[in-house]
Amino acid sequence: MASVDDFKYVLTLWKEMELPEIIERKITLDLDADKVIVIVGVRRSGKTSLMFQHIRELMKKGIKKDNIIYVNFENERLIATKAMDMDNILVAHSQIFNPVKGLIYLFLDEIQNVENWDKWIRKVYDTKKYRIIITGSSSKLLSSEISTALAGRNLSYIVYPFSFKEMLKARGITTEISSMKYSAKKGTVLKMLDEFLEYGSFPEVVLSNDNTRKLELLSSYFDAIFFKDIIKRYNLRETGALNIFLKIIASNYSTYFSSTKAHNYFGSMGFEISRVTILNFLEYSKSVFFAEILEQYLKSPRKRFARQVKSYIIDIGLSKLFTDIDKGRALENAVFIELLRRKKVSDNIYYIKLKSGREVDFVVRGESIKLIQVCYDPSSIDVKDRETSALVEAAKALKLKKGTILTYDYNGSEEVDGIKIEYIPFWEWATSEEQR
Repeated sequence: MASVDDFKYVLTLWKEMELPEIIERKITLDLDADKVIVIVGVRRSGKTSLMFQHIRELMKKGIKKDNIIYVNFENERLIATKAMDMDNILVAHSQIFNPVKGLIYLFLDEIQNVENWDKWIRKVYDTKKYRIIITGSSSKLLSSEISTALAGRNLSYIVYPFSFKEMLKARGITTEISSMKYSAKKGTVLKMLDEFLEYGSFPEVVLSNDNTRKLELLSSYFDAIFFKDIIKRYNLRETGALNIFLKIIASNYSTYFSSTKAHNYFGSMGFEISRVTILNFLEYSKSVFFAEILEQYLKSPRKRFARQVKSYIIDIGLSKLFTDIDKGRALENAVFIELLRRKKVSDNIYYIKLKSGREVDFVVRGESIKLIQVCYDPSSIDVKDRETSALVEAAKALKLKKGTILTYDYNGSEEVDGIKIEYIPFWEWATSEEQR
């Protein structure tokens, strides 16, 4: 139970707190909308900083701090908070602050730690006195927990670790393509890309210049995801098996996921674990944004469900903890996560398996259809032919005239059998506004 005194303690900290310096993200929350704003994403991706960014914007517009409440439910005083305790926030606020007439902005961080939080949010929302902004490290905030209480009353935003463009900005590097394409800056950008593909882009990791410190941070994130976001949330007992499963997923990014192979692997290690449990583990890892999956491009949803999926890691740095980084697979993983960042509500992303057995990494289906192949280094004739052959076959099957191959640093274009192939370096594609 969280008492009035507990919330008075937390709100006193907020009252005395100076807003921290942050790196602003290009994510604009619509705080004018009469909706509950929901911010979700993997732990340590920058959700709290995004809250502070918008609190600062409110204060610039003349909103007094007395009309802004910020509560982080990972504070030790609030660990056992239940929905029935939440009115104490408002009581404590009225005792400590002097709000003026108008809306009160209620920022609630890591709300999933509160049992039955959604019912209280709905009650407060219905008073029309508050603008509510909540964060959580679970995709459940986007689905089942919102569907009954807040359906139609929420706007949802997903926060990922830094994009490559945001990483460059955080490190003080300009991302004007025209200024770096043919200058010495390009070498610095490629150095940053090497780091991006090896240690990932969690904000705090990006801002550290010490590789040992980067790994320490990544290890602490993994532990928090494991214990707080999965074990505690889902009340699991198979901690040893889950730990191994997450390491398998982290090590085998940009590859096919097979529950059968995973089941056989666990069996070889003496674990009696069912395939259903393994599939549940996969769902848990997706729900806390640890991993993402990609389905095969097929018109029938039933057939898509029956086909093998590919799995990707939310941040390649988590893979670095358990395996050496494969640059080709890391680049494919980076492209997929960037596609997720850019994804519109109407977009769908798949991989495509062709009749010849060849494969194209990504099909983005939205207002138009785009084919994207990833090839770290297409300088080898055999590699180039293999990648372009798949792209040409897919383009013909989908009645398209062009396709894109994203590379580490190879640039060019050609026409193959009537299909235009563009080779674009990842760093150029990832920093170009025209691609968004």
